[in-house]
Amino acid sequence: MDHLKRIPAILSGALASFFVLGFLQNFHPSVGAFVLFTVLFNLIFTLLFEAALTGAIPALRRGIRENLIAVFVLALGFLWVALTFRLLGRYPELFSFDFFMPDARFMPAYVVLTVFAQTGALLLLKKLDLTEWRASPFVLRMGRSLPGLLPACAVTISTYALATAFVEVEPRFADNYFDTDSPFWLNFLAAPPDQMMPMRAVHPLALLILRPPVWLISLFLGGDTFHAALALNSLFGGVCVYLAWSFFKRRTGHTTHAVLLASLLGFSTSHLLLSVFLESYIFSAAALLGFLMLLQSGREKLSQLVPVGLLAFGITITNFIQTCIALWFVRRRMKVILLYISITLALAVPLAFAQNLLYPSSDPFYIPKYLLEENVYGHNLLETPARTVSRAHVLFRSIALFSVVAPRPFILLEEIGCTFPCFNTIRSFRGVYLYASYVGLGSLLARTWFVLLAVAAGIFVRNFFKSPRDVFLPAALVSNLLFNFVLHMNYGDDPLLYSPNWTYALVLFFGISFEKFADNKLLQTALFLFLAALMVNNLDLFRKMLEAVLPFAP
Repeated sequence: MDHLKRIPAILSGALASFFVLGFLQNFHPSVGAFVLFTVLFNLIFTLLFEAALTGAIPALRRGIRENLIAVFVLALGFLWVALTFRLLGRYPELFSFDFFMPDARFMPAYVVLTVFAQTGALLLLKKLDLTEWRASPFVLRMGRSLPGLLPACAVTISTYALATAFVEVEPRFADNYFDTDSPFWLNFLAAPPDQMMPMRAVHPLALLILRPPVWLISLFLGGDTFHAALALNSLFGGVCVYLAWSFFKRRTGHTTHAVLLASLLGFSTSHLLLSVFLESYIFSAAALLGFLMLLQSGREKLSQLVPVGLLAFGITITNFIQTCIALWFVRRRMKVILLYISITLALAVPLAFAQNLLYPSSDPFYIPKYLLEENVYGHNLLETPARTVSRAHVLFRSIALFSVVAPRPFILLEEIGCTFPCFNTIRSFRGVYLYASYVGLGSLLARTWFVLLAVAAGIFVRNFFKSPRDVFLPAALVSNLLFNFVLHMNYGDDPLLYSPNWTYALVLFFGISFEKFADNKLLQTALFLFLAALMVNNLDLFRKMLEAVLPFAP
């Protein structure tokens, strides 16, 4: 009977090891590596799933009715992964299933080795049961964290698979996908130092922060830094989802509410696109989420805040301002803010100097002329009033709508001098900006989301007048949204490129506004249905993109 209880963990462990083995065979094709990985990953994954299910299943049984919507949301994560691979499978010119499947010649050996490894796992679990391993902090934490880990893994796996179909190394593919510069960032993170392109001063420590983990991941991938960089980007997409889940779980204690909001962030247009296309923004979003988690958990010591603030500063300077805004609203002491800024800058200067020594192509931020070069991306708002009004309009739509609900993008070629399809949500035309539109399901979802946002704003205003001290954190999020609006009125190209800088704030603000209704079944059901429709709509964006680039496939 004990063996029967372990069937879910065994099947899950065998399935996970199957696909991980298929992936790693691309980098370690030897027979010895195949044998080692088959046995090792069967053991590891079975033990991990047993640990996770040990805490999760009893909790689910105790509150099946309360957690039913959460189970449905987690099922959406599995469905999202399945639909993503199903979509990619239709385009064999762009994507290969073989990249994630073990070599067919080794399948008989795989089955034998899996049976051997799973037998060993059963014996090991039997011995572990003689101890109190199920009551260990690690096992208990795994069980509690499973609802956050599953959607995080779903986003990581699916966006990595999409990245293998879309992301290219050649510089000519920069700016084609909503002005993302994946080829440049692949160079920054994966190229040898003597082959690196110039790194702008607005990312003062990005090389020090991001190149080491890419190198570390590449050790497991036979030195392949290209796939290591893609994996890191997608992994941090999952990290953001998990941080959002932890944020709401800690605030409300409601698993369902936390899973709904984390999945909303994970399925948003912004989060999916920037977890696929390598840029700096998904890493910035993770740093900002981590900073807010520290603030809302009461851990407000500068010794804890400064390292996270330094990460935000080092990846993109302007996002450091968002941490200052959040700290001001929560602590409301100028001395603390000045001390926080001073310590962060005092640490950033020598680190930027060290980065410049290691990577001479990086421009140090403490030399003003390098920061002033960012003016090339600026906009003169006084040049044409009509253009300014249209930019404000399109930026508002980008922040409030496009970041969550994918619109029908512009797909341009010779109109703007592209030889490969260029995807944009805005387009300059006759002195003003045109913006992407919604049709069909997207139009319904955009209207629904706008109404939900309006209700959330109404709740915020009511709470502000009723109990101002209770809304300092959501007020900080609103201020960061306004900061991004003002910043990008004067700076940048397609707003969707920068959207992770504000989508985290939008989703957290929305979730905080409704957290008093976290256990309301009607609201939970409505959000679940919205998520299911959002998943369909946003996956269709990638279908449109695949269809557009297919004729240009080599």
